Amino acid sequence: MKPQRRGLYMMNRHKKTSINKLTFLIIGASVITAVLIGRLFYLQVIQNDYYQNLATANQSDYTEIPAERGEIIISDYHSDEEFLLATNTTLNLLFVDPTLVKDPQYVVDKIGPLIFDIEDERATDNERIEKLSRNLKPDITEEEKAALLKPLTDEELSAKFKQDFLTKISQKQRPQILLSSDLPSDKLNTLKSLGLSGIEIKDENVYAYPPQISNPKSVAARIADYVEIPVEKLARILKGENRYIVLRRKLSPDITDQIIKLFKQDKEKLLSGIGMKEESFRYYPEGSLGANIVGYVNNDNIGQYGIESTFNTKLAGQTGKFETKRDSIGRQITVGESLLQSAVDGDNIVLTIDRSVQMEIERLLDEGVREFRADNGQAIVMNPKTGEIIAMAHSPSFDPNDYGDVFRKVEISLTPDEIASLYPTKDKGIYYFYTNPATLAYYLVFEQKDEEGVTRYYRYANFVGAEVYHNKIVSWPYEPGSAFKPIAMSAAIDDGDVTPNTTYNDSGPVKVDYNKYTGEYDFEIKNVLGYFGLVDMKTVIAKSLNTGMTFVAKKIGPALFYNYLQKFGFLDRTDIEFDTENTGKIEYFADWSESELATHAFGQGLTITMMQLANAYSAIANGGILMQPYIIKEIRHADGTITTTDPHQVRRVISEDTSAKMTAMLVNAVENGESRQAGVPTHHLAAKTGTSQTYKRGIALTGVGTTIASIAGFAPIDDPKFVIIIKYDHPKSVEWGGSTAGVTFSKLATYLFDYYNVPPDR
Repeated sequence: MKPQRRGLYMMNRHKKTSINKLTFLIIGASVITAVLIGRLFYLQVIQNDYYQNLATANQSDYTEIPAERGEIIISDYHSDEEFLLATNTTLNLLFVDPTLVKDPQYVVDKIGPLIFDIEDERATDNERIEKLSRNLKPDITEEEKAALLKPLTDEELSAKFKQDFLTKISQKQRPQILLSSDLPSDKLNTLKSLGLSGIEIKDENVYAYPPQISNPKSVAARIADYVEIPVEKLARILKGENRYIVLRRKLSPDITDQIIKLFKQDKEKLLSGIGMKEESFRYYPEGSLGANIVGYVNNDNIGQYGIESTFNTKLAGQTGKFETKRDSIGRQITVGESLLQSAVDGDNIVLTIDRSVQMEIERLLDEGVREFRADNGQAIVMNPKTGEIIAMAHSPSFDPNDYGDVFRKVEISLTPDEIASLYPTKDKGIYYFYTNPATLAYYLVFEQKDEEGVTRYYRYANFVGAEVYHNKIVSWPYEPGSAFKPIAMSAAIDDGDVTPNTTYNDSGPVKVDYNKYTGEYDFEIKNVLGYFGLVDMKTVIAKSLNTGMTFVAKKIGPALFYNYLQKFGFLDRTDIEFDTENTGKIEYFADWSESELATHAFGQGLTITMMQLANAYSAIANGGILMQPYIIKEIRHADGTITTTDPHQVRRVISEDTSAKMTAMLVNAVENGESRQAGVPTHHLAAKTGTSQTYKRGIALTGVGTTIASIAGFAPIDDPKFVIIIKYDHPKSVEWGGSTAGVTFSKLATYLFDYYNVPPDR
């Protein structure tokens, strides 16, 4: 029995030992489980925000949603149908992720030649020069100015392109980032006081320079509240990772195919980081129609010149953003996207331009430039009752779809004598070639050596290069000549100093500016057509007598004349919707000499713009009331609302009676005077020609190729519907305004009478 009890004891002892171990394991596991649950609760609940932000920082990426650029629209008077001057279409965009580029120089060598375009590079350089010229310091020397505004040679442009390309694809960290703008002054002052390396406040903007920031997290923690960006997001921004750079927009299908071919041949993946995607880009369906009104959008999607520039912000819209998730090796996960900010498409802008009239005026202007062998021509048609611009044309012009073509050069052959006569500019290898040394008429000649060292000569295919971008009607002042006489005459009639029937004795030249030291007069005012004895004011306008206008100017005096110039709007911008609008130059009346008072009365010694003159003639046509000119009919916003431009009266300039008398005098000028070539057999119209001199070293030039020939007028006379101003610069077939601009005026007026269904009144 004893052995049995011993066995039982042994069994119980083993059972007890086994129970103790199991209990220990259960208790241990329970403790560990409790710790894990507690830790998970801490991580997932207590620290949820921290780790969520950390995950977002590591896995999230922010992608921009491009806004659709607004369209520019014109319509047709009769059909009311709308036509697009500027819209959008799609082509491929070439981009790079610098962090994935293995061999930057290889990429430059392979891709660079495909996307390099010398005309576009010249256009970009021209934009640089234009921007610099508008921001020059007033005390800059001529030498400094010439150095700053010197255009780069083709060789320099090519070298610059390659270097910029190499820099872009090698730059794995962004050099500068705009963090915030328009912050309150107290926040800006606090940021300045922190004195953080890599953070700069400039022009009320806060910039970060990632290469100068050694600890992005620390800097982000200190400035996040001031720049109003969450700390984690800001820390990521301050790292400045450069993952997306645009290399070229609007790739042609041919270039796209060549790049795709390179991708297929890239067995060693040396083109890693380079990609293409479809992008909306600017397209001009009407080609060159209204190009000087519209301008163009450059390769950086920024409007240049015209409406594209003035309304760039409104047209561009607002870029949106969405957050995307990436996996551990950086690939985008296609689910779980989160929209942060919707893109807002740009505004659509509807112009007052009538398509049919614009097409006709451009055709007639091109025809006139060729026929009269003018350097260039401009024309404007305006509704005098409302201030609407009906048409605005330039010749030569350009095609905004291929805006870089204005820099295209053609080779020319020069004789040894012509080469010897080339006059150097301040830029090496660029010369003036004077087609008429007497009048200083010239075009630029470019000297280049080919691969064999042979010197070759080139000029711009359009003769003038980037000059065609400018809207000269609003931005290039000129001396209007006799087309300005109705302005001075209106002032004199309105003030009661003369009437249309007032007479004076036109017996010969009028001497002005008596010189007490010599006992002689310094100048004589002469007529082109001779002297007519006793004449009235109607004849002064009809025969365009400078002596008669001198008589008128002395009657009204400089102070009153100046006051009327101000009322007509010649001392200020008209505020038409172009950011390049300029004003002419008219000295303050107290500084006028007797000769200047006289010459101002017939449009010499002062400068104005065609836009100012069109507006002033509109006041005469509109019963004496000056209207605010405008070219924007309405702006259609992305939210469906519309901002409409309504006609606005600026002020009364002359009385209705003066307006009627001046209109009758201008009708007489067409039917019985020097403006007769502007006439239309079936209709009465009011107009005045102008032939203003140009100067060489202060001396007036004479003869063909030396004048600015113009005309200004309106019709129908009982109910004016249009004002027309036409100008040709340096016509070489004949020098007079009537024989050049007057001829085009007659053709255009005939078209407009028919277009507006105006019944004959003759």
